[in-house]
Amino acid sequence: MDKDSVILRYLQAEVKDSEHEMSELKKVNERNEKSLGNIDAKMDEVYARLKMNRKTAAIKHAAVKTDSAAACPVKELSYDQLYQKAKSSLESRGLDVDSMDYHDLVSQRELDEITNQLNKPLTQREKWDKGDFVAVFVAASVGSLADIILSNRNNKLTGQDSDFSKWLDQFHKHEGGDPLDYQGPGFGGGYHRGLSKSHDVLRFIEAILMIKNGRFEGIRYMDGIGQKVVSTVNQYGTPYEQLGLIEAILKYAKHMFADLFSTCSLPFPGSSFLVESSSRDIRKLAASMYQNGFNLKNIMIQSLSTILVEVILRIYFAVKSYKKYKNEFEMEDDYSNIEAVKRFIKPENKEKLNEMLLMAHSIVTAVNIGKVVIKKSPWEINVTEIFSVIKYAAAVIKSAADRNSEYGKLIRNSHDIHERWEQLASEFSLEESEKDSALKELVIG
Repeated sequence: MDKDSVILRYLQAEVKDSEHEMSELKKVNERNEKSLGNIDAKMDEVYARLKMNRKTAAIKHAAVKTDSAAACPVKELSYDQLYQKAKSSLESRGLDVDSMDYHDLVSQRELDEITNQLNKPLTQREKWDKGDFVAVFVAASVGSLADIILSNRNNKLTGQDSDFSKWLDQFHKHEGGDPLDYQGPGFGGGYHRGLSKSHDVLRFIEAILMIKNGRFEGIRYMDGIGQKVVSTVNQYGTPYEQLGLIEAILKYAKHMFADLFSTCSLPFPGSSFLVESSSRDIRKLAASMYQNGFNLKNIMIQSLSTILVEVILRIYFAVKSYKKYKNEFEMEDDYSNIEAVKRFIKPENKEKLNEMLLMAHSIVTAVNIGKVVIKKSPWEINVTEIFSVIKYAAAVIKSAADRNSEYGKLIRNSHDIHERWEQLASEFSLEESEKDSALKELVIG
């Protein structure tokens, strides 16, 4: 037998009975109030006929004080006594106390309502305003314009024949004669960097070992069959020198840095896996992408659209966060310039900022993909925008999941319950105050 459940069930029944009695008393009080109003009106009429002032004729009675010491003391019941009282009361109501447990305290309908209330999703903490939508539109428009101009690998500003490209090409200076530039059969030509793993930055360890060991390694396809090519001499038969590990690392870094700024630059990271694929179509796609300008230099230049979106929205959000902080203080408050700078550099509520960045980058990405599909030019795809969409989508999804986590709901529910208790306490205090005022103004005429 669950004694706690019996006692709670008894108290629950008592509360319901009290609520019913209070409801009946309220109805009686309303009827009495109406009757008293009629009597009061008749008394006013009588005093008027007698030409007497009712206020001066009112009978003043001394306040009757109740001696609290004479009041019957409330006897506190022990736990067992309370249980026996609860048991007797419930049995008199026809309830089976012996089989009662905590499930009898709440009906299934009430339990479902409580469950739905506790599990309702949390709302977004801060809504977008008109300025947020305008800022996203401006950032997306500027980013899309930059993408349209720079995605064309032969544009006049940054194309291979532009003054900017020629200026960068002057940094393409490094010592020759290392295995990375092997141009034997199947690996030669102006786009030789995209034909093997030697210039793939994702496979830098293998490239450093090539320089260290003085040996080129690659895969060449003949009649659809992949053949591993290993050479310790260059295409002219000159042997490669072997170097120490530190020297090989330094030489690799210098070589790759110089090639990055050349006209053809470096292939996209990971492209060597496509070049070594057993599928001829994939190998052709990788070669075509690189030859049409899908290289690290152009990708870095095209990322200007991503940078512009980031700069515009982050400055807007920082200024807005600073203004919000500043408006929270009155003239007499201690305004902190250091705190204001912190709010500008590192604004609060990054959730909305991530949502705005996701929206702007998504618009730019949609424009870029639409252009790629229409022009049938996959080498103009903006990978930095795609990465940004993935990054901020993950952040927004994570924030939404955190807000609707069990822990988040627990915090929300405890906060709501606390507010409700405070509201009930306030209402109870106000009601008691009104009753006291009414009793003090009561005069028997």
